[in-house]
Amino acid sequence: MENNNKKKYSILVPTFNERLNIALIVYLIVKHLKDVDFEVIIIDDGSPDGIQDIVKQLQRVYGGDRFLLRPISRKLGLGTALCASSCNWFLCIIENHP
Repeated sequence: MENNNKKKYSILVPTFNERLNIALIVYLIVKHLKDVDFEVIIIDDGSPDGIQDIVKQLQRVYGGDRFLLRPISRKLGLGTALCASSCNWFLCIIENHP
């Protein structure tokens, strides 16, 4: 019997200057969540590093309906990112420390 009540998850990935890391994050999500119904919402917090172009390339590879880009024109912080989805969600935080 098939379970029609399968949950869909939104994985929120807030980014700021993560151009060099986003492709690996997306690859690992796809690799490890093969049996999960999910979407990835990448919220770019006004990065000047060109991450939006990288995300658009990833959308062509993995599908623009599953990997969504939500650019913010200026840095507004993590709270804004959390408002991007109304369904069940996981939060993936990329944190670089010097």
